[in-house]
Amino acid sequence: MDPDKIVLSYHDSLLRLSDVSLLDPPHWLNDRLIGFYFEYLERDHVKNGERVCFITPDVTQFIKLYRGSELKMFLEPLSLCEKELVILAVNDNSSSEHSGGSHWSTLVFDRESYLYFHYDSSSPSNHTPARQCASSLSPFLSRGEKEIPFLEEASPHQHNSHDCGVYALLFAKYSSLSKFKKIDPMSVTEYATLERVNRWRSDTKKLIFSLANDSTAD
Repeated sequence: MDPDKIVLSYHDSLLRLSDVSLLDPPHWLNDRLIGFYFEYLERDHVKNGERVCFITPDVTQFIKLYRGSELKMFLEPLSLCEKELVILAVNDNSSSEHSGGSHWSTLVFDRESYLYFHYDSSSPSNHTPARQCASSLSPFLSRGEKEIPFLEEASPHQHNSHDCGVYALLFAKYSSLSKFKKIDPMSVTEYATLERVNRWRSDTKKLIFSLANDSTAD
């Protein structure tokens, strides 16, 4: 089959067969899969009136590598000062020209607690890039207030070299669900279990094809 065949066009996300094939282990999730899932999660919250912003990997990469006025045109339209929760998928790629990298983690800003939370399934692998993102993002969140503290959260540890992206997305989902009280109180370790990690890939593939079928029917 043609790897460039379009499987799903979902609002601002476009997934091709080559992207969807990465849902089969032992592949590493790419920017497009993570961007799609972030958009899917955000739209579910926004339709319920919840003020959350999931920042896509391409914008997160720009946040990590640039500061100040260079970021303004990307971030001002997001109205981050109005959000209760801001969630980013952080990659360890240091290039501004190419996608890639070898590890994903999740950075969360919670306005109520006025803290950054960093969830990393291979901690402290992404500590430095996450701190870079936090430093660049803070002026657009703080309204001139004091420095935003940064906490490394105790997170479940991945059992292989390819599931960091799955963990990052489950950390993001956990953060948003727990923030808006859509799940019973539990720790991230209780939520991002190995069983849920193993099930996520097949569940997400079913979700993608279900959305594709719905769009075809429309």
